[in-house]
Amino acid sequence: MEPSLSRRLILLAVLACSSGLLINKPQAAPEFVRIAILKEAPESVIETRGRYQIVDLVTQQVLMDERVLAPSKIRVHDTGIQIGRTIYPARKLRIVSDKTVKLLMGEKYQRYRGFIDIIAKKNKKLLIVNTLDLEQYVRGVLAHEIKDRWPMQAMMAQAVAARTYALYQIKQSKKADFDLTNDIYSQVYGGRSAERYRTNIAVARTEGQILFYNNNVLPAYFHSNSGGHTEDVSQLWDQDLPPLKGHPDPYSEGAANDHWKKNFRSKDVAEKLLGHGIDVGLIQEINVLERNNSGRVKMLEFVSRDGKKTLVEGKKFREIIGPNELKSNLYDITMQGYYFDVLGKGWGHGVGMSQWGAYNMSRQHKNYREILEFYYPGAKLGKL
Repeated sequence: MEPSLSRRLILLAVLACSSGLLINKPQAAPEFVRIAILKEAPESVIETRGRYQIVDLVTQQVLMDERVLAPSKIRVHDTGIQIGRTIYPARKLRIVSDKTVKLLMGEKYQRYRGFIDIIAKKNKKLLIVNTLDLEQYVRGVLAHEIKDRWPMQAMMAQAVAARTYALYQIKQSKKADFDLTNDIYSQVYGGRSAERYRTNIAVARTEGQILFYNNNVLPAYFHSNSGGHTEDVSQLWDQDLPPLKGHPDPYSEGAANDHWKKNFRSKDVAEKLLGHGIDVGLIQEINVLERNNSGRVKMLEFVSRDGKKTLVEGKKFREIIGPNELKSNLYDITMQGYYFDVLGKGWGHGVGMSQWGAYNMSRQHKNYREILEFYYPGAKLGKL
């Protein structure tokens, strides 16, 4: 392959992955997003079925140009990065292919569009980042965040929210090695393997559409179910935006995860808190001292058997217990001796769009614009 084509391939191969053809003429540069798909990994396995290049990300020198990359183990070597039997004297490599790239994720392979960037960390662990076009990224998110059999208008609202949130993160992380992760702490992303026919339609029908507030990209947070009232973003993060102030949400009531119950052993909770430097002793009682305007727990009081009282912020408590164990901060506590029950409402942080609320709105014949207007009041829908 000629050097000039190699240079264009380094810059524009993401576009090629959508059609399966290598770029051979200039095209408009897309908006790129970088997703950390493996962090602190000791090794992985990579494979391509089509022609590929291995590029030094620092010098942009093409180090390898072959037709097929058979399944090859990746690991950090003392002098660089080892792929298969070859050691490349670089700390950052990019895999460019004219087809999708397969990567071993845990016990199974997943396919990815765009580039696979391999970064050797100082602790000899791997950071693997998928760099690709924003629209392709949203296609890999949607079916993981909502069900592909949901009403089309709910999926379109989710596509706009996911695209907007990703673009906001891109602008916040220019100096980092990646913009987002592939888990619940950003948006759940599964690459090409996660794409579905109907969710791809939703992405295509909203192509380039994002939410703005005061001419800035809105951090379009979303969650599973608000429990009947969305949360004020200022209660969780250092932001204060009118479209994210929180308001009553009747559309989330009666949907999945609007009510839940969880039983905890007091000893287990005390040990978790102690592991994070909070010594509450042997728990006798837990009291909700303060709630915010949405009804979510703002401050808890732990009373030990010897009478010691310890205050713990509600958001800190949920962070320590785990967001899938304590589904939201909208709950009541009932003590049961050495156990206690948490009776809660909703799932997630509660800021922005409720996914199940969007589902119910679409079932009531609301379109995606109306859904977005309800959950992000005052935000404007525009084109990227």
